[in-house]
Amino acid sequence: MRLTRTSHRYAVVCACLAAALAAFTSGAVPAGAAGAPVAKATCLPIFYPRVGAAADSVARPHGPGLILMGGSTDVDAAFRWMRRTIAGTGSGGVGDVVVLRATGDNDYDAYIYGLARFNSVRTILLPPCSTPADIAKAASVVDRAEGVFFGGGDQADYVIWKKTPLAAAVQRLYDRGGVVGGTSAGLAILGQYVFDAVAGDRTHDVHTPDAVADPYEPAISFTEDLFDFPPLRGTITDTHFAARDRLGRLGAFMAVLVASHRVPGDRIKGIGVQERSALVVDPTGWATLLLQGSGGRVLLLQGGKARQVVKGKPLVTSPIDAVLLDRAGQRFDLKHWCGDGKRYEIVVNGTHTPMYVPADPYFAPRTSTPAVCE
Repeated sequence: MRLTRTSHRYAVVCACLAAALAAFTSGAVPAGAAGAPVAKATCLPIFYPRVGAAADSVARPHGPGLILMGGSTDVDAAFRWMRRTIAGTGSGGVGDVVVLRATGDNDYDAYIYGLARFNSVRTILLPPCSTPADIAKAASVVDRAEGVFFGGGDQADYVIWKKTPLAAAVQRLYDRGGVVGGTSAGLAILGQYVFDAVAGDRTHDVHTPDAVADPYEPAISFTEDLFDFPPLRGTITDTHFAARDRLGRLGAFMAVLVASHRVPGDRIKGIGVQERSALVVDPTGWATLLLQGSGGRVLLLQGGKARQVVKGKPLVTSPIDAVLLDRAGQRFDLKHWCGDGKRYEIVVNGTHTPMYVPADPYFAPRTSTPAVCE
């Protein structure tokens, strides 16, 4: 029997409570490395110890900034950029970074700390069953930090933090000049509009063929305004972009959001980030592409009303304005929607084979033009 998203959450919460009760009645405290609780066994949160200095950084961050990382292979240069953005011209160990996760472990801590001279890095693991007290405790840690990075996993486990003290603390960190970033699901939650993966179940992801065949399929749902980052207003993001052929589904998300009148002015922006890629956004809204090895890219999309977006029928978009960034160091102004890269139009048409025009939209066609700012 396949569990729905709701029944899965109920089962997780019941398991959490049962495990916690068993531990309490037995007097046992589950322990792992360095005495840390074992989250997988009990579904308890873990506040991992800091890597680096024990005392908080006194640096004033010089951002704000955003890191949009596409998932899979991490981009080393993005974390170095985070440190420079926080530190400004400061030297030495500067800035405390908190990695927020709903699943996984603290493998980011030593990796990030080894890349750049932060004051400290620590992971907080908050499974879906975490209590309001756990959430508030995590918020107090974020309020003393200068950087936050959301790990991958399932964005459904992050959007439940909307309107909690933790989401408010992340927003305050950005507003006071800190850097907020995420990879995979951690990137998917950063736009104003979030495909939240709540309506489906954990055995089913929304793939391009599903979304294009029926953009109103029941597994598609959205969360709005989890955060308010000005460069990402009016924007929805997607990850693992070319590797998992997610252009069609992002086009469907954009079309549905416009058709449902959730987007002012009937114009919506989409940012699709490929693996081995990170788009870092400075305080002025200028974004720079950073890569890990070869093959990375970002597609920046702007679309309006679709030609056909009807329940149970294939999607047919109007032409979507696309800008491709595929070389490290290319820059793009998210405010004025111009900069480096090649500009061309893409149409997603579920009634045709192939469904894309051009047939391979992840590469700029010969007819593309420079996306220069005038």
